[in-house]
Amino acid sequence: MDQSSDFQVKGFRAGFICLAGLPSCGKSSLLNAWAQTKLSAVSPKPQTTREHIKAVLNGKNYQAVIVDTPGLIKPKNLLEKKMTFETKRAVFQDADVFCLMAEPSPAKLKPKSDFFSSLGVKGKSALLINKIDIYSQKEIEESENFLSSMIKFDKIFRISVKTGENLSTARKELIDMLPFSPPYYPQEQLTDRWERFFAQELIRETIFENYSDEIPYSCAVEVTYFKEDSPLGEIHADIHVSRENHKPIIIGQKGKSIKRLRENSAKKYQIFLAKKSAFF
Repeated sequence: MDQSSDFQVKGFRAGFICLAGLPSCGKSSLLNAWAQTKLSAVSPKPQTTREHIKAVLNGKNYQAVIVDTPGLIKPKNLLEKKMTFETKRAVFQDADVFCLMAEPSPAKLKPKSDFFSSLGVKGKSALLINKIDIYSQKEIEESENFLSSMIKFDKIFRISVKTGENLSTARKELIDMLPFSPPYYPQEQLTDRWERFFAQELIRETIFENYSDEIPYSCAVEVTYFKEDSPLGEIHADIHVSRENHKPIIIGQKGKSIKRLRENSAKKYQIFLAKKSAFF
């Protein structure tokens, strides 16, 4: 009996569930809700997620690795090309179950039909219609029919990450779609990323919250020093901007903006560490 057959006898399922969709459809919020802690940066502004992030959900008879990917966009520069590559790599290489997540707005979905039809999904798939608390039944049904005309979904779920409606049902049924397999990660592990990465992501998320217009999209955060063996830790980070005239905006008058960014990022990171330790 091979290893997978042995786990079939035990009824243990494990695999990768990939979340993909247009920007701001709620993928990162869903990942955080299922993980019960903040792993992926969240902002009302599109294109917050730049790399795919994994949350490892562990149960008695399963291990589901949820993969959050950057929003599907038409790449216009090197950063966006990298984000598109991250998404397609997760879809075609990582996914045992592909989940297309969508906001049920026909006006937003139909102009992007070329993206959906080009995905070429071949394995198990599911459609997650999010934000059902703010859209009409007609809009939800029209969106479902439009997307189903391009991708054959095994399951369709109507959910609201904001209210929590149908999240536990969708999670359970998606886990049931995973193959019988041994776990991919130690069962106490919550994610494949280290604390240094999340420090960087929380700083970047705070930039999205604190600055307007194009500033968040022109910035990159690089953690240059990370020390975690002290009660509060010590983190040094550089913020790279694409234009010289963005520097004074980031710094602010008499350094007030950069000070606020540092303080808000530090608060978020301490909250993250407290929640993370509760799950390990």
